[in-house]
Amino acid sequence: MVHLLKQRSWTTAELARRLEVDQRSVQRYLQDLEDLAPELGYELVSEGNRYSLRGREPTLTPFDLLFFYVTQRFFLHQAPSRHRTFYRRLEELLEHFPSHIRQIAALELERYRARVQKGDRVLEHVFQAWQERRVLEVVYEDFQGRQKRRQLEIWFVEVNRWNLSLYALARIRGSNHTFPSLYKLTRMRDTRVLPDTYEIPPDFDPKSYLGGAWGTSLHTPGTQQVRVRLRFAPGVTRRLKEGDLPEPLEWTPCEGGGLEVVYLVNTDAQGFPFEILGWVLSWGSLVEVLEPESLRKRWAEEVLRLAGRLGQGTGDPPSPGSAQAPSG
Repeated sequence: MVHLLKQRSWTTAELARRLEVDQRSVQRYLQDLEDLAPELGYELVSEGNRYSLRGREPTLTPFDLLFFYVTQRFFLHQAPSRHRTFYRRLEELLEHFPSHIRQIAALELERYRARVQKGDRVLEHVFQAWQERRVLEVVYEDFQGRQKRRQLEIWFVEVNRWNLSLYALARIRGSNHTFPSLYKLTRMRDTRVLPDTYEIPPDFDPKSYLGGAWGTSLHTPGTQQVRVRLRFAPGVTRRLKEGDLPEPLEWTPCEGGGLEVVYLVNTDAQGFPFEILGWVLSWGSLVEVLEPESLRKRWAEEVLRLAGRLGQGTGDPPSPGSAQAPSG
């Protein structure tokens, strides 16, 4: 109960349900705690019918709060684990928050608690295997739903900038390929850390594989990177320069206030930069693909297909310079 009351305020009925005791027991505990609280460095505070423990506020810089808060919020939403130990770690992060922030974050964490699963150990095993450089055996399900047991040597773990999911950059043990592939942690099942160990190449640099990724495509032997040139409408040039999008190779101002940018993008085995296509389409009429021609053609096909669904198809691909900012 001390642990709960440090997080946020509770009614006696809420505490009784959470602790699985009757309300009279909670009331007795509160009476005892009123005497004990000063020895713990806290004060039992009663506000209406709600109770909490109030102590000295943590001493934090704004950057400390940023790291603790973002870590707690990120893993609350994104972590591919519902293990009770992981839940306790999220609770511990609350201790670093000022009380007014802690109370709000604790309410969110209560909703997470209902989904805790005792046997979910994927996240634990992935990081244990990476930490100890031991082989991780998993049942992995690809994007087509096919499952296969694999033994992975984890070289790096990445947070994807687009969907914020966790991926392991890992090599299949015993494979003829000397380079790694990406494996999404939420597609892993039945994980087991093996006693076998491995070495990460001393010259390994994640950027050499992930530098041109717009999703999970890697720059590996047999694939290439291509220059993608895009022209954006004047209305979004400020958005492009806010700093949270990949840094382009080139920026070229256009007449009228638009902007041409060039990105170096990883491709599939056929040399097509398929992952950037979805991002380009998300800009709608505010962007035009200039090169490579294969991407421009595919982009135009998607635009015309959408227009056709609305009964407004023109039959011709958009011409250069046709992207316009909305009048509003």
